[in-house]
Amino acid sequence: MNRSEREQMELTLPARGAASPDESGDAPPAGAASDVTFRLRVSPASAPEPPPVSVAAPEPLAAEERYEDLGCIGRGGMGEVRRVRDQIMGRVLAMKIQSSEARDATLDRARFLAEARLTAALQHPGIVPVHDCGALADGRLWFTMKEVRGRTLGDVLADLYATGGGSLSPVALRRAVDTFLRVCEAVAYAHSRGVMHRDLKPANVMIGEFGEVLVMDWGLARPAAPLHASPGAAGAADVLEAAPLTQPGEVLGTLLYMAPEQARGEGDRLGAASDVYALGVVLYEILAGRHPYGGQLAAVWSALLSGGLTPVEERAPHEVPAELAAICARAMALAPEARYPDAGALAADVRSWLDGARRRERALAIVDKARAIQPEIEAIRARARALRAEARALLDGLRSFDPAEQKARGWRLEDEAEHLEREASLGQVEWMQLLRAALNEAPELREAHEALADHHAEELIEAEQARDARGAARAEALLRQHDRGRHAVLLAGDGALSLSTEPEGAEVSLHRYVERDRRLVPERARELGPTPLRGVALPRGSYLLKLRAPGHHEACYPVLIERGRPWDGVRPGGGGPHPVRLLRLGELVEDDLYVPAGWFVSGGDPDAGDSLPRRRLWCDGFIVRRHPVTNAEYLAFLNALVASGREAEALECCPRLSLGRAASDAGPDSLRFERGDDGRFRLGLIPTDVQEEPRMPVAFVHWRAAMRYAAWYAAETGAPWRLLNELEWEKAARGVDGRCMPWGDFLEPTWGCMLGSHEGVAGRRPVDDFPLDESPYGLRGAAGNVRDWCINAWKREGTRTEAGVVLLDPADDGDPDFRAARGGAWSTSPNLCRAAGRFAGKPGDRFGGIGFRLARSAPR
Repeated sequence: MNRSEREQMELTLPARGAASPDESGDAPPAGAASDVTFRLRVSPASAPEPPPVSVAAPEPLAAEERYEDLGCIGRGGMGEVRRVRDQIMGRVLAMKIQSSEARDATLDRARFLAEARLTAALQHPGIVPVHDCGALADGRLWFTMKEVRGRTLGDVLADLYATGGGSLSPVALRRAVDTFLRVCEAVAYAHSRGVMHRDLKPANVMIGEFGEVLVMDWGLARPAAPLHASPGAAGAADVLEAAPLTQPGEVLGTLLYMAPEQARGEGDRLGAASDVYALGVVLYEILAGRHPYGGQLAAVWSALLSGGLTPVEERAPHEVPAELAAICARAMALAPEARYPDAGALAADVRSWLDGARRRERALAIVDKARAIQPEIEAIRARARALRAEARALLDGLRSFDPAEQKARGWRLEDEAEHLEREASLGQVEWMQLLRAALNEAPELREAHEALADHHAEELIEAEQARDARGAARAEALLRQHDRGRHAVLLAGDGALSLSTEPEGAEVSLHRYVERDRRLVPERARELGPTPLRGVALPRGSYLLKLRAPGHHEACYPVLIERGRPWDGVRPGGGGPHPVRLLRLGELVEDDLYVPAGWFVSGGDPDAGDSLPRRRLWCDGFIVRRHPVTNAEYLAFLNALVASGREAEALECCPRLSLGRAASDAGPDSLRFERGDDGRFRLGLIPTDVQEEPRMPVAFVHWRAAMRYAAWYAAETGAPWRLLNELEWEKAARGVDGRCMPWGDFLEPTWGCMLGSHEGVAGRRPVDDFPLDESPYGLRGAAGNVRDWCINAWKREGTRTEAGVVLLDPADDGDPDFRAARGGAWSTSPNLCRAAGRFAGKPGDRFGGIGFRLARSAPR
């Protein structure tokens, strides 16, 4: 095909009003839209030119002919709105028609026309577009616009509050504020074009079926004089400047939403800030579910003009975000200059809050994920604990020399428990990562901070109970970072002391334990006055109270003030503080130590051999001897047996070298004490051993011998002396604060008689040789020299307690099971001398590192 034969397409658009023949050959009327003629011309040499194809534009129609009336949508002060069908474009529109009952037809006509032209000039997605305007045959003006199918903001808010039971959920509130932002953006556009609305209210905001938000009814709009419009914005304002639509002093609008200057008719003060006030009222209704000014119109008028506004957070049925409350308060400020200058500035702050709210919603979704995995983590831990308990029960029932095959199932249970514990630890890491991710989205998210704060509070308590200073410091720092007030009492570290005594009126001096050169030393703090004491605030820490009353022995009463926890001395099952009974003069003799009834921390030392779990227990009062029974005291017992004709019993009870063996297995040459010609026992030099001394603690005696000595001594003194229960021993040795050693938490060998405590041959030393091995009650030798046989049988779970109260729980003399022994010994390494350590021996076995000491229950 040559050039003359190419296809050509030509589009001809005749000028408006130009003659363009239609199918009848007649020209259109003057002023009518012309035909649009499309010509497709194909010009190959061999083809004839076809006739042109013409599509005629529709004839112009009068409003009554072009628009089919479909019924009334609504009526207002300036006219009515009807639904119509545009028969040319084939669409349904809303037609607003001027009222026929205007008091001032000229002014009404001008306002109506101004609204039509203004709305047409404001081209924004949040403002209804105007399509056409004209006059009916009766002279009334009309204009058509998009019909918005939906509900007013007022109706939507009413439904939201009704559905929410009178309040809004955080999500519903965020969505309502998002709608409000779109209103602000539409008004901000108008302000940028130099126009103010003057009648903003929920009834003039439509929410479309598909989420459109449209600001309606611009009939009262006028130039926003104080506003400096943006370049090119004159068009919309010029529409309103063409005629004075508001007379001086005239008040137009809706009183409930008017700015004070608008309500007073101060036209010269009206501006964009007046619309901002109305938007503030709308925001108030969103936040509170009610109008800011209740009551009759007269009361509303008075409150409006005086600025008597109740803060929105005080009237809202739910928590109002502080930022939104501040935005609302500024928008509704009494003076225009104190408000946002225009809707754009208001929208910026609302948008900023919404951005944060959206981040908050994302963050809350992450927190929900963390919450969802927490029960699973706890379930895994519970399963691990159950498996460990099952394994422990199985393995504890076996002897050390039982075949490994019998132990294999217990080992498998331990391995499974270990696997579950690792799984729980990894789950905990994921949980914390989720919460930290939530804080990356919303750094001030209370829910995430509170969850982390609760976790670190538990860590802090556990670390302090374990006397882990570094772990406690770390947990406290993290708790302070995340706490938002819930753990203020815990972080303050204060507790309270309540104390009563018998008799009342005892003077109380307070001494606080302070570490000096690795030892906890009680330093005088202050006098607390006479008892009873009620809720005396004390910083957390360990204290020693000294109680004095005329005619009574001074009592040492240690207390532990834990974070946020009172020390009240209430016995389990008691209704009030259990009075500390002071012993009358004469009820104690030299080296008798009084341990008053009260709480103490037992166990909880992972480095102590066979330590029990940490527990807070109540122990009734008792009296204990300062030192273990000495050689001199024990000799008196043996010789008393000889004198009474019980020589065989004396020989049975005499210390022997039968280490770990029953007395019947030891020969007569194994005696630790010599016998004189008169048959009495005395100290002598034992071959290959050190010289026994009178003040050395007796050793190499079995449990039954210790029990017989206690019975003999009780008969001699007329007091119910016995051996200590092992939990009594622990309280007497540690005090009440759970310290690791009698003197504190530092293990120093030279302070107690143990391996490494002195040069030369290791062995027992006189009970007075290590004065620093002393407990808060004055007990000596708990960390070394010899351990003490206890009255109870040794059990893996410890001696019996009932509802947190220590029971005496004496073992039966004929019971062959192991007996408990407590304390450190000259022959053991320092780590085996920790006060929570537990040891055991058969009731007939003798050990060079086990002796005993006596105690008796305090008189009631």
